[in-house]
Amino acid sequence: MTMRNVESAAMKLPTARRARLAASLLASLDQADESEIDHAWAQEADRRLRRHGRAKSKTIPAAIAIAKAREALR
Repeated sequence: MTMRNVESAAMKLPTARRARLAASLLASLDQADESEIDHAWAQEADRRLRRHGRAKSKTIPAAIAIAKAREALR
């Protein structure tokens, strides 16, 4: 199973189950070496920058993103 498949399956879960999954995944990171986490975030930042540079990602203003996040939490 690829990372995309896992992500796609996770995104189809109901909100409460996704939240539990996210909490579980975050808790598992508490045990990881800090340098490993820093390396993983650096890789993710590079991946996002490359996607943005290839116009493969859609950007929205921060105010809109925050408003959407707040609405989703209601």
